[in-house]
Amino acid sequence: MLVIEQFTSLSGVVLLVLESVIFTLSFSTAYYLIYYRPLHHSFQNSLELLNEFETVLRTTSDGFWITDIEHNGRILFVNDAYCEMIGYTRQELLQMNIRDIDCNESLEEMKNHFQRIIEKRHDRFVSTHMTKSGEKIEVEVSVTFLNINQGRFYVFLKNITQEQQLKRNMLGQNEKLYEIAFLQSHQVRAPIVRLLGLINLINYEEFNDPENKEIIHALKDSTVNFDEIIREIINKTNDLYQLKQENDSKQ
Repeated sequence: MLVIEQFTSLSGVVLLVLESVIFTLSFSTAYYLIYYRPLHHSFQNSLELLNEFETVLRTTSDGFWITDIEHNGRILFVNDAYCEMIGYTRQELLQMNIRDIDCNESLEEMKNHFQRIIEKRHDRFVSTHMTKSGEKIEVEVSVTFLNINQGRFYVFLKNITQEQQLKRNMLGQNEKLYEIAFLQSHQVRAPIVRLLGLINLINYEEFNDPENKEIIHALKDSTVNFDEIIREIINKTNDLYQLKQENDSKQ
């Protein structure tokens, strides 16, 4: 009000303009305090959050990529972990799509899979990817679909090649154990029973009995058969031991 009182001798027009300027400045300050500053802070916080999110995705130990739909899964973003996993540089991967890497599905199968993911919004499965060196790796894929920018897939990928091999070795061990148990409980018993039966048929009082000769030949055949079964058990046991060593070396 002091400023206005100093100009009371001026014309009414000048006074009106001055009051208008003061009102405009006051309104602008209020707008800044009420609307702009909170919005600006919110925008800054969002940018910081996005930067933190990108840092997490780039440094996580699991692979991560973002792909589109319209170009059959063109890679739009990929983190360092997947680059290291697959052997390609980021620049190379950004020129590729899923079909250049995934070994499991044809184009038609992939399109059908895309549609199922879009309908469910999420999927989790195991696939096989081809590295730059030509090696195949098994990956666990966790994908989420978001309907933005004509559709995006957000994908986490974990290399489970070693875990899958261990699982196959464990299944192989179990199969070998079953085979050994079957041989011991069935195959071994049969020749033993035959041997015991033939031994009881031998005429010990008349050793030159012609039937003893036939019994001895039968004893030989049963003994050879028994030896073959024992050798098979030993071989399967060695295979089992080798599988166990492979598992121990990978753990």
